[in-house]
This record gives sequence, structure tokens and C-alpha cells, in this order.
Amino acid sequence: MPIPVDKALKMVEAAHAKAEDLGIAVTAAVVDEGGRLIAVGRMDKARPLSLDVAINKAYTAAQFQQPTSQLTAMAQESWFTSLVASTQGRVMAVGGGLPIEEKVAVIGAVGVSGGTPEQDDECCKAAADVMA
Repeated sequence: MPIPVDKALKMVEAAHAKAEDLGIAVTAAVVDEGGRLIAVGRMDKARPLSLDVAINKAYTAAQFQQPTSQLTAMAQESWFTSLVASTQGRVMAVGGGLPIEEKVAVIGAVGVSGGTPEQDDECCKAAADVMA
């Protein structure tokens, strides 16, 4: 079962609260296990481009079933570059995407964009804590 909508909205709120603590403005997106959007929120002053980037980070974390920060080492490999091209740039190998697991299955993912990769990861962790 994917992440329930009410939880997804709370995850977005948690990511935004963490971003406020960090002094940044972000967009947070929550997707289901297939990478389809459930909830998204863009903070005031978050850059418009952060919307697409957050959704793509969440999509990538759901598809690879691992944090996007773990994909950075693969980003320069030819097969990975081909994958990025074949998905029209939806696959992103930069911090800020985190799969959400329930028991042993990935049920969705959260993606955040607007800060550094490390700050985006912190916001993702705050969002994931909602599901704990």
C-alpha cells in the first residue's frame, strides 16, 4: 500500500519545518512506490525549478529503492548517463531523495530541493520520521 495522502501531506510539512530551521526555502514531494506524485509543497521563496527537481529526486529514490545520495558515484558511468537521457532527466544522482519503507517493502519516497544536497537530505529525514 502506498503512503496515505494524510501522511504525505504531513511529510511535506515536516520537510518544510526542517527547512525553516535550516534557514532555507525548499520544495518537498512525496511519491508512491512507482514514483507517481501523492503530495507536493513549495515554500514561499523556494525557486520555481525546485518543484521539478524535488519530484524527480523522489521518483529516483522510489525507482532505485535507495537514497539518491548513494547514486552519485554512478553518475559518470555510461549506462547511468544513458538512463538519465532515456528518462528525460527524471533520474537524479544527487542528495535529497529518500525511499520510504514499511516492513521490507518500499512504499514510496520523498524528495526535497532548495538547499545543498546535505540540507535536502536533512529535510528528507525529517519527512521520513512522520512514517516512523
